[in-house]
Amino acid sequence: MDKLEQLSNIKAGDVNISKITDFFETIKNVKDIDTLGSEDHIVKSDNLREDVVINCDPEEKALILDNFPAKQGTYLVVPKVIQ
Repeated sequence: MDKLEQLSNIKAGDVNISKITDFFETIKNVKDIDTLGSEDHIVKSDNLREDVVINCDPEEKALILDNFPAKQGTYLVVPKVIQ
């Protein structure tokens, strides 16, 4: 138990071990999801739509660019999603 406390940085007195073991028992008893038919959800290159550029109204584009907080040229800068 001391090794687990050291690895987890949690004192055993603060943790209810029976709740943790019950949780893992619940996870063990979950049935596997049937994977038959799951191929329908896979994106394949033969069923992608063609990219089409739709130009917007120049006034609307200028309004968006003027009100966007961060931009670089004509690109809108957004926070990084993946680190």
